[in-house]
Amino acid sequence: MLLGVSVTMTSCLNSSDDTTTTYTDTAITAITFGTLNRYTQTTSSTTGNDTIIKSTLTGSAYSLTINQLNGNIYNEDVFPAGTDLKHVLISSVSTKNNGIVTIKSLTSDTVRIINTTDSIDFSTPRTLRVYSSDLSKYRDYTVTLYVDEYSGVTFGWKKIATNDSLKGWTDKHIILFDDTLRLVDKDIITKQYQDVAFRINGQTLERSENLKDWNAIGKADVKQLLGASTTELFALGNDNLIKCSKDDGVTWQNDTFDDDTSLLPVIDIAMTSWEYASLDSADYTMMVGTTLKGDVSIWRKINLFGGPDKGGMWSYMPVAWGNMKTLPRQSNLTIVNYNNNILALGSNRVIYQSRDQGITWQESSTYALPASMKGTMMEMILCYDVLWIVTDAGEIWQGTKR
Repeated sequence: MLLGVSVTMTSCLNSSDDTTTTYTDTAITAITFGTLNRYTQTTSSTTGNDTIIKSTLTGSAYSLTINQLNGNIYNEDVFPAGTDLKHVLISSVSTKNNGIVTIKSLTSDTVRIINTTDSIDFSTPRTLRVYSSDLSKYRDYTVTLYVDEYSGVTFGWKKIATNDSLKGWTDKHIILFDDTLRLVDKDIITKQYQDVAFRINGQTLERSENLKDWNAIGKADVKQLLGASTTELFALGNDNLIKCSKDDGVTWQNDTFDDDTSLLPVIDIAMTSWEYASLDSADYTMMVGTTLKGDVSIWRKINLFGGPDKGGMWSYMPVAWGNMKTLPRQSNLTIVNYNNNILALGSNRVIYQSRDQGITWQESSTYALPASMKGTMMEMILCYDVLWIVTDAGEIWQGTKR
């Protein structure tokens, strides 16, 4: 029956072979938009001031698909971010047999005839109603326009404040705790997606739920906590092997690796973990640091935590022969997964970007630090799709997509 309806509808609309005209037929056959405005925001790398830039788009370059079967109209080629959909001009609309096109109000059932000087709000789905030329019948279409919020988006840094109490810090790093950024001792880490913190006090692992009161969990033969995923804690053992705990630090075991453990980093280690979208209930954890031989070493681990434990092993990511785009060695290194790219920041005050999950790296012009940023040590963290940097000059900077 569905096929029969489709064929009937098609034959009704494609009437080039018809010798008669039926004035009760109703259909929109084509729509073209006029010029659209687009507004983007940029931030000066020297002053931090924001500037709004207006540009225009050729509406006719974005064709609209009309699904006659279900009465939907939409743009397959999405508009770039910043496109103003609240003030849209329809430059032309074609109908079956000179139908009359109207648009339904957002607040009532009233309709008004569309003309080319109307500024129409398409920021929400709108209903177009086309009447047959003899006004005996009508048909409704739902128009939905789509915008790619990330296309053509630029990135900018903005200085938020200078805090004297943050000046001159050493051996610190930033954590997200209780929806607040905290600059804490380097040996404190937090459990991913939880307001639980851990630290090493001598050979004792301690836990806190407020960063003030610490409770001993037990002895741990580790010298540095490295990071955490959803279900695992990671640490560097006194034997320079990576340890893993699946019970919040009560017990520890050597983690597993697919290559020689002499390639493991032991100095200036940075770690980050994020949800691995390709699998359900899985984390992707990346570890970067320097080996005893002084080489930069990168490892990754995918851990399935839904249902029975299916924790994977660490996989070494060797530098391919001829690859000149590598991450240089540096101290005070931090890495984050931002906008599906891995960003690294360390003592050389340069943000390096990897678009292929750590295989190649290059200095990023998109995320380049502003020349006015002061400080010799910097810590970077991702918090709810916003990058934050705190420097030992006491400056706090925020980086966002524009």
